[in-house]
Amino acid sequence: MKNWTGLLMAVVVLLLLSACGAPTKEDIVTEINEKAENAAGYKAKAVLEIQAGKEKQTYNVDIWNKQHTYYRVHLSSVTNKHSQTILKNKSGIYVMTPSLGKSFKYENNWPENSSQAYLYESLAADIKADGEAEFKETDKHYVFETKTRYTNSNMLPRQQITFNKSDLTPAMVKVLDKEQKEVITVIFKKMDFKPTFSKDDFERKKAVEKETSGNAAADFSVHYPVAINDSELADETKVGDRVILTYDGAKPFTLIQKRAAAPEGQSVVTASGDMTDMGFAVGESADGLLTWVYNGVEFTMASDVMTRGEMETVAASMQPGTLK
Repeated sequence: MKNWTGLLMAVVVLLLLSACGAPTKEDIVTEINEKAENAAGYKAKAVLEIQAGKEKQTYNVDIWNKQHTYYRVHLSSVTNKHSQTILKNKSGIYVMTPSLGKSFKYENNWPENSSQAYLYESLAADIKADGEAEFKETDKHYVFETKTRYTNSNMLPRQQITFNKSDLTPAMVKVLDKEQKEVITVIFKKMDFKPTFSKDDFERKKAVEKETSGNAAADFSVHYPVAINDSELADETKVGDRVILTYDGAKPFTLIQKRAAAPEGQSVVTASGDMTDMGFAVGESADGLLTWVYNGVEFTMASDVMTRGEMETVAASMQPGTLK
């Protein structure tokens, strides 16, 4: 009788284990999205790396999210003094750049309008949106390869998103170009889902004070793009305080740059174009124009034939040089 009882128990255990099984891809996608949706907020620290030119550019990123309504993302370069803050509150979306002494105000649905490699809820949305996402499991991680939802998804079509098995938080994101080469990498260092916020943490005035403290414009140096495809530099001219580079070829464009004006105070400017998050900096795009500020230099790029994504790729590949 005892033998039969032991055998029966063993069969029951095996049936239960078989019924439970390992979690499927769909189970993991559901759990990650539920965790993202139910989170009251979080604070995260990450390292952002961009390989668009010959040299890798590295940035520290601090991400604050409160109830998916308030955001504060601070981006600072490891190699120079460039920094920027994106702030979203009930008044709107502000992009703050110390070297300009201005806060640009945008009216759009950031961050929901595209992929954001450093935002947990955006990564969750990406794996949910791609029903054909590739999935694999390792000892410590769940790894998804999905389509991206970037505005320049033709240039950056795929991404690999790695989540920690232990708590379903993101560990690493790799954004890939058409040749499957890594262009953007985000390495998450810390994520706290029980953050504390002060009452004024998402107010523009406090964010401006934090952003501008201890920052100074870098010495002006002319920058040249590396990712120019089949184009070539046809002319370089200095007009007043501006340097104008003209590139000819299949994808011609003009690039104007100057030292960013020293701030005499803080002001809010309503942007006329669309906010574009290029990873290393936030710029503005409209009608064949792309403008941004990086390391104390103001850039304006114009092209009648290039797409916004192609212009962003050129912008990300800018390297300082010397004026010829």
